[in-house]
Amino acid sequence: MTGLKVFIAGAGGMLASALERLLGTAFELRALTEAQLDITDSAAVFEAIREARPDVIVNAAAYTAVDQCETEQGKAMLVNGTAVGHLARAAEMTGARIIHFSTDYIFDGEKEGPYGEDDVPNPVSAYGRSKLMGERELLRFTQNYIIIRTQWLYGENGKNFVDTIVRLARQQDELKVVDDQYGSPTYTMDLARVVGWFAEHRDIKGQVFHFSNEGVVSWFGFAREILKLAGIGTRLVPVDTSAFPRPAKRPHNSALDKTKIRRLTNIDIRPWFDALYEYMENTGRVAK
Repeated sequence: MTGLKVFIAGAGGMLASALERLLGTAFELRALTEAQLDITDSAAVFEAIREARPDVIVNAAAYTAVDQCETEQGKAMLVNGTAVGHLARAAEMTGARIIHFSTDYIFDGEKEGPYGEDDVPNPVSAYGRSKLMGERELLRFTQNYIIIRTQWLYGENGKNFVDTIVRLARQQDELKVVDDQYGSPTYTMDLARVVGWFAEHRDIKGQVFHFSNEGVVSWFGFAREILKLAGIGTRLVPVDTSAFPRPAKRPHNSALDKTKIRRLTNIDIRPWFDALYEYMENTGRVAK
């Protein structure tokens, strides 16, 4: 234990579970669930932060139902946008640094290569617009922040693509999976390790970083590796995005350039398939 006090908003979710598991062994941790702290309530946020007096606030609270954000845009903007400003003002008030998560969905997906931190955002969905609003609210109220943009998260204690593919493949003889959207799967435990690094290096602030596991793949390629590890012979059929009309538009290419975070931290960013193997082995899904 370092004596550093870390406060997590949005405890109990998939990412927060990884953060609690990893950070709880190194720092003095206080983690509040959505039921315990409604981050859209500014007075409640100020009171909770004032009471905890943390050195670092980690915001793991978000409205991540991408398609629902299209029909509940007010809620998306409130949770992913306005509420981030509440946390930022509370951080500024107490002298805490805030670590906030953003998303690849702030980009339109039209770039040929990976997106860097300085590429101009152009979200094509309500979810992406709400997360971009959150970034801007953060910058409005404090300079003592770290923004980590990430993508394609999976991990224990939450609904994710890996678990869904395994479940559906055990129920069906054939699965159609989108093969024209590209990104990098990210294991929550790997992201949590990066957060731990930033929590300890408090001199780094006022910056945006991109993080995901290494390598770029389509959802189809990701699903193929999942079924291979699970030893499930269900037939996978690659299809275009148009085969699955959804309320929210998805970026075609949302791969993230991790040069900046790699150079600064010297953290070993492992390939996505190595991280996937660890997750599936830990959850008893690797075929023996």
